Amino acid sequence: MRGVRILLIVGCALLWLTAGAVAQKLGGDPKLKLLKNPVALNAASITAGRALYGKNCRHCHGLRGKGDGPLAPKSPSPANLTDATWDHGSSDGEIYSIILNGAMPRPPAKESEMKPMKGTLTPTQIWQVVNFIRSIGPQPAAAPKPK
Repeated sequence: MRGVRILLIVGCALLWLTAGAVAQKLGGDPKLKLLKNPVALNAASITAGRALYGKNCRHCHGLRGKGDGPLAPKSPSPANLTDATWDHGSSDGEIYSIILNGAMPRPPAKESEMKPMKGTLTPTQIWQVVNFIRSIGPQPAAAPKPK
């Protein structure tokens, strides 16, 4: 019962953070950096995320996340999820928001092909995809130690 209560609280927090949100802008979002991934980073969540990625993301981002999928647009090209360049922020919360809401285009492009997954994937499924992306890409920066 306690686990259900925690999931409800996390779900409400996610809704609050994303309510009225549009596609994530360049540079990331300080509020979303604080959003913690409630799904444990383990083999099961990575495997589930890999399957979801294969069904929903690989067509553009490619099987290995390099942005070279068979349906990848040329301009703008999809993000390479394996490099250290994260135009929209690199925290789990920012990645979650990009998947949920889509992404704003990188200049000079006027629109992005990154469509939102809101309504297609559940919050838990999105977090599983975040865990899979973490397994193929750079790891998040360590939090600064308190003084």
